[in-house]
Amino acid sequence: MLKLAVFDLDGTLKAERDPYVYLHRRLGTLEAADAFTAKGLSGELPYEEWMRLDTGLWTGQPRALLEDHLRQNPYLPGAQETVAALRARGVIVAIISSGLLLHAELVAEELGIGPVLANEISFDGEGDSARVNGHVRVHVPFGGKQPVLARLQAELGVTPAETLAAGDTRSDLGLFNLAAVAVAVQPEHPDVAQAAHVVLADGDLRPLLGRLSQAAPALWPQE
Repeated sequence: MLKLAVFDLDGTLKAERDPYVYLHRRLGTLEAADAFTAKGLSGELPYEEWMRLDTGLWTGQPRALLEDHLRQNPYLPGAQETVAALRARGVIVAIISSGLLLHAELVAEELGIGPVLANEISFDGEGDSARVNGHVRVHVPFGGKQPVLARLQAELGVTPAETLAAGDTRSDLGLFNLAAVAVAVQPEHPDVAQAAHVVLADGDLRPLLGRLSQAAPALWPQE
């Protein structure tokens, strides 16, 4: 039976594919971020340094403002219902994201998801006075999700044969490698669709569980 369902966050549960670009647009820092984006994407900048420079553009911004913007990023259709149905059947639902832990924790609180693994930005102060201080901690580097999932499976005592993984970009292929069922949600590249057992081309998660019972009836038998 299915024991663990691991979701990417951005573009898989939430509509915006890139939380950093999304927040840069909202905060007016997108043009400044472009100065080092190409070096980050090419690997010329180490990922942690790229993230430090990128999110450092938000230094001094209130945590509450970032949270408000992230809450306005809508869920994909069926995201809440799908997570609720998985949890109702006793499945552990987790998030592994190269995006922001701040965002993942908001979603986890709203949907009852846990554990969540993503990248941290730090804040000075507490509560409403907390502000971005420019420090970061990378837990899920870009392209590095497979070892993160392997550690999580070991901690939970779950095998790949008992795991579903859902994602939308090539950075999620590492999750697919350790899952009995791989789900491509509105895949951004043909490689993602080709690696998946289930493809939700229009980004609507509502058909997922029905498709899962067809693709892997032993993991998700129809009730």
